[in-house]
Amino acid sequence: MRKIVFFLPLVVSVLFAQTDSLSLDLSGWVRVAMENSPEIAISSADLMSAEASLTSSESFLWPRLSFNSSTSHSWSSVPDMSGGYTDTDYSSWSMSASISQELLASGGSSWLRMSGSRHTLEASRFDMDQARLDLTMDVVESYYGVIESVQLLISSKRAEERSSEQLRRTEALYEIGGATNLELIQAEVQQSSNSLSSLQREQAVSNSYTALYQTAGVVGSEYRVNTNAVLQPVSIAAAVNYSLELSGNNTIASSMERLTAAQNIYESNKRTYWPSLNAGGNWNWNNDELDFEDFSNRDSWQVSLTLSWTLFDGFSRSGIIQSSRASLLRQQASNEALVNSIKSLLLTAQNNLISSIRTWELSLQVLNQANEKLRLSMMSYDLGSISLLDLLDAQSDITSAEASVESSRTSSLIAEARLLVLLGRTPRIGE
Repeated sequence: MRKIVFFLPLVVSVLFAQTDSLSLDLSGWVRVAMENSPEIAISSADLMSAEASLTSSESFLWPRLSFNSSTSHSWSSVPDMSGGYTDTDYSSWSMSASISQELLASGGSSWLRMSGSRHTLEASRFDMDQARLDLTMDVVESYYGVIESVQLLISSKRAEERSSEQLRRTEALYEIGGATNLELIQAEVQQSSNSLSSLQREQAVSNSYTALYQTAGVVGSEYRVNTNAVLQPVSIAAAVNYSLELSGNNTIASSMERLTAAQNIYESNKRTYWPSLNAGGNWNWNNDELDFEDFSNRDSWQVSLTLSWTLFDGFSRSGIIQSSRASLLRQQASNEALVNSIKSLLLTAQNNLISSIRTWELSLQVLNQANEKLRLSMMSYDLGSISLLDLLDAQSDITSAEASVESSRTSSLIAEARLLVLLGRTPRIGE
């Protein structure tokens, strides 16, 4: 048993050895996740697509200019009066250029579509911001999952050391008749139980690291968590003072932008019953030879102002209008449901944060009491006032109290991050 006392600290030190080059704090893990996340790449692609759609919808603001040129040569044989054939050939050269400008398309529907595209672009930007916050939240949960499992393992190792030390003392007392066979068995059971718990905690650490690697997109990485760079929960007063204003929520902001875009598209489709007005100009030149000296005498110019009005299209416009109206109604209902859901989530998140902080503060008091109880129990056991079982219970209580402190601390930090993400704010990832 004496070897175990020296072997356990070695195991802990080897298991959690961290070099500066491989150790990352929470901000470092968030940075790594941002660089490797496919969700961020997808959001970036969606943003690029929205920007391209806006550029396309703005094209009506610019005139359309086109240029065409062609040349041809033909041969023909024509029968003559003498019964023979006369061969003729002909060359043709032509060039043309045209310019057109939309003045008013279907009562200004193009302007409404452009406005809708701009709102869709803003919605994509909000989606991009929310994707970053969601990924940060995932990293926070995985990161503190590692922190919690590591700290629980350290606590479990301490409990194993205490039980091993107690087992050695009991064995020594048993050899001189100072401890009963039952007490020896109790000490052995306690040491075995703590040893098994340590093995389970080691597996939990491995699993939590795997989850963190997957979240950060670095599966199989040698990066480790810097367990010294851990934040402390905020006070209850700070948690209560968080404003639950919905204006910062990116999901709601994106939904509002898409709702406005749907309204613009609906209004644009309703205006398809209106006429369109276009202005244009044309230039043409043609000749039987490419002669630039007589160039100006062979061309022609034309300007035009065109009004077009589709009076009947087989109810196609009616179907488009009905479809856009249904999309608008759906977006309105989705937006209302989303707002109500976010309001409920915010209240729940704030209550969970306050509850987690109170649990953490209470667990600190319980840990202090457990430490004092263990100190008194050891003194009482040495004086023969309590049994070995009472002393072992006191040791178990302090292990349980240490686990409660670590679990409640990480729960508080995760609850705070979740509330900040719902408010559209970046969680604390470092001081």
